[in-house]
Amino acid sequence: MDKQILDVIHNKIKSIWLEKIKHDYEYGWLLKEDTLKNALYYYLRSELTDFFEENNIRVFTEFTYGEFKDSKMRPDMVIAEVDFENEDVSYYGDQVKKSLAVIEIKYKSKDAVDTIYDDYDKLKEYINTLGMSAHLYMATIWESFDKPTTWIRKNAAWAKGQVTELNASYIEGTEHEPQFYVYEH
Repeated sequence: MDKQILDVIHNKIKSIWLEKIKHDYEYGWLLKEDTLKNALYYYLRSELTDFFEENNIRVFTEFTYGEFKDSKMRPDMVIAEVDFENEDVSYYGDQVKKSLAVIEIKYKSKDAVDTIYDDYDKLKEYINTLGMSAHLYMATIWESFDKPTTWIRKNAAWAKGQVTELNASYIEGTEHEPQFYVYEH
């Protein structure tokens, strides 16, 4: 897949997180993980539909095809290239050529740190077990007071060049003022 196409997707995911998702959170549109997933899907579709259609790219949730088929792994969301020309395939899910972006999503309270780290372990497994070459994203709203930090060690070799953290928490010393930020490994 052309680097320019991947860059468009990458930059759009980051801008959606920093602008649209932050707005939705601040105005009470998000209540738990499922609405966060719905919002991400909605903005990706609304802002990139023409681009996706021109390049045979689609967005899927709870994805179990392509590289994930028979793996017992199911990411929250995948942006994938689809081969619409393959007439030998009778099932649409089997037309997925490859994942371009894989997104895991967490929306948790301050007491749920372990479940957030569990999804980071999933990302690592996607790379180590499945040999994923897609860019991986971890979108985390953590309703706790924190400084902008990363969940993955800054020098984690497995994440370098392949994982982007989309993080949100409350600014320390405020009345629950959210901060949304991105960390690219």
